[in-house]
Amino acid sequence: MLTNYIKVALRSIFRNKLTAFINIAGLALALLCALMIYLYVDDELQYDRYNSKADRIYRVTRNFLSPDGSVNLHLGHVAPPFGPLLKNDFGDFEEVVRTLQTRSLVAYRIEGEEVKSFNEERLFYAEPELFQVFDIQISDGNPGKLLRDPFTAMLSKTTAKKYFGDETAIGKTLRLGNNYDIAVTGVFDDLPLQAHWHPEILLSFSTLNDSTIYGRSRLETNWGNNSFGTYVLVKEGFDQKRTEAQFPDFLDKHMGPLFAANNSPLPSSFTNIFMQKLTDIHLHSQLDSEVETNGNITNVYMMSVIGIFIVLIACFNFVNLSTARATKRAKEVGMRKVSGALKQQLITQYLSESVLIALFALVIALGFSWIALQWLNDFTGKSISLNLLGNLRLAASVILFTVLIGTIAGIYPAFIISGFQPVQILKGQKGSAGSKGGIRKTLVVAQFTISIVLMIATAITFQQLNYLNNRDLGYAKDQVITLRYFSDLTESYDAFYNETMNHSSIKNISRSSRIPTGRLLDSQGAAQIQQGDSMTTANVILKNVRIDFEFFDTYAIPFVAGRNFSKEIKSDDSLGFVLNEAAVKMLGLSNEDVLTRDFQYGNVKGRVLGVVRDFHFESLHEEIIPMVFHPAAFYNRISVKVAGNDMQEAIAHLEKVWKNFIPHRPFEYDFLSMQYSQLYEAEQKQGQLFTTFSVLAIVIACLGLFGLATFNTMQRVKEIGIRKVLGASTTHIVGILSKEIILLVIIANLISWPLAWYFMDKWLDGFAYKVNLNLGIFALATFAALLIALLTVSSQTIKAALTNPSKTLRYE
Repeated sequence: MLTNYIKVALRSIFRNKLTAFINIAGLALALLCALMIYLYVDDELQYDRYNSKADRIYRVTRNFLSPDGSVNLHLGHVAPPFGPLLKNDFGDFEEVVRTLQTRSLVAYRIEGEEVKSFNEERLFYAEPELFQVFDIQISDGNPGKLLRDPFTAMLSKTTAKKYFGDETAIGKTLRLGNNYDIAVTGVFDDLPLQAHWHPEILLSFSTLNDSTIYGRSRLETNWGNNSFGTYVLVKEGFDQKRTEAQFPDFLDKHMGPLFAANNSPLPSSFTNIFMQKLTDIHLHSQLDSEVETNGNITNVYMMSVIGIFIVLIACFNFVNLSTARATKRAKEVGMRKVSGALKQQLITQYLSESVLIALFALVIALGFSWIALQWLNDFTGKSISLNLLGNLRLAASVILFTVLIGTIAGIYPAFIISGFQPVQILKGQKGSAGSKGGIRKTLVVAQFTISIVLMIATAITFQQLNYLNNRDLGYAKDQVITLRYFSDLTESYDAFYNETMNHSSIKNISRSSRIPTGRLLDSQGAAQIQQGDSMTTANVILKNVRIDFEFFDTYAIPFVAGRNFSKEIKSDDSLGFVLNEAAVKMLGLSNEDVLTRDFQYGNVKGRVLGVVRDFHFESLHEEIIPMVFHPAAFYNRISVKVAGNDMQEAIAHLEKVWKNFIPHRPFEYDFLSMQYSQLYEAEQKQGQLFTTFSVLAIVIACLGLFGLATFNTMQRVKEIGIRKVLGASTTHIVGILSKEIILLVIIANLISWPLAWYFMDKWLDGFAYKVNLNLGIFALATFAALLIALLTVSSQTIKAALTNPSKTLRYE
């Protein structure tokens, strides 16, 4: 019986080649999109689940409150004393491990050869309990001794190969900066890409006990350095809410005495700690200090919804074309029923046909999947693979999903076709209540509603990106090269500065603790301002940036009051401050008034020398925040303003100077304009995604519309002939045939506008500075949708309108 169903289905498919092509092409595109989206979403959802205890691992986070009670900062790291105290005070904590990320020059000296040195960004001090909490595969070394002795380290396989090639890493010695040597005692497998952190070098945490590096006393008492990743392995039956409810008392117990000694309020009044599931870090965490850039669950939802929409559009095509063709198959149904076929058998027959079409589409989709996978991996930076033979569960899921899609797409047409009455059919009547086309019109509207929403979303995304790229940031970001600043340069910086400036390609150079486009994070503190004869603590938190005297000139940041730091005035170096307009406003003063008062930030009491115009230090997702700028003895970044457009000449000069002063440090640089663009990389990718899927949705919808137009014109060919005989013009006939499509697209626009407005307004809320939703974009989308629909059906309507009526009416 099944063989017979398949034979009949194949005959029907080959007999109706155009309809079959449209259905198979549409479903193939939809299935390909669905498969790629599934692989992407599944990859995102698997982050950190390679750990066998993933469901019992938590990260400790800490927030800080502003004077008004709002959350000012929420960090994914905490102070070093938290780890052992949490383990001691909470019986539900089976294990606690601390890590500390650092950056350093790492060098390996080979006798008689050039020193191998790299600026390593992913160095982590870690306690030996790390291996009890996380699944880290040790490929070389004694597991019982790893990370226990001070000044020892483990390397990832990739890092070991980078330094030592095919030689064993065990027993080798690496030099960290100019500070100390570490002995390599182990090698571990690279962590999976689906991990929220990827250490390349693990250093023993006990090394930090050395007073020249950090010091044991600081590890036990420093509550202000929130740089330590702290992970907890909890026992079975752990109650997160009950434990978190005890944290305020825990803070007051351990931190309270220190703050009481300074007559400060209880710690729980301005800070708290929380537990965050390990499996929530990648998709549900956008804290102010993450180890790596995380994903976003909203993007996962968005991709899933788009995938569903595209599959629905393809299914709608199938339903539309199948129901439209129902009357052509009416006599076939009538004859089958007269021959004794049951309704159930007819439904099975037509479902077999739809499932077979879906399976044909799957084969084509899989054939193109390797091309799509290359694009997906290039686009996302992932290494997703598709191996159905090696993953039978995935293969079975794909096949079952395809059969389900074929069944869903074919179920309605199957019931419509099987419901024809043979007596009416054989008398030449249509015999079906489903022939009025209401469902087909509804589905066309649904298709274009989805397509138009995607078109509008694409346009608004790129409009916002254009706004971000062209908004006046308040500083000059172009022609700026940035470098890491190292302590090696401190004593010789003046000579380094002079030699760098002694070239026509260099306009200016400056040092700072942070550069624009960077996060300010916990670089904050309270300020005091003179009120009468006393100093009053201002009800405002200021973010601070340490800068040298050249910073504002390098970035062309203008002053609105007062002056810049001056080398001629010695006190500027130790007692001078510069504020931005936002800080002055928060202090409740005017730009001129703040210059006449004493000002204290931290332990330094001095004067505000000037006020700079507000500028966007962070991304445009954030409001401009109150900031204070002041000189200091140590910095992190160098900014070089290039004169003219010859960047290569400037880079060559910088490299030469760099190697003259710190030849042991690799010369690595960035362009500030590229760093700025990276702030909106997620939005750039979202725009590209919307564009790709909008095009695909429209292509699939137009395939169906073309097939529908072809069938409709064939149904009305005699009507067209009669109208032409009666004097109707070609334009008039094209208008009649296109009128219904235009009306349906207009209805789709009326539905899509409020939907697109709502969702894109929510998306724009993620930006502090954004474009206004413009009706012009919505109108443009309407025009585009109408034009696309008309062009799609025009080939068939014009062809029908130009046909000689003598051909269509010859047998009448």
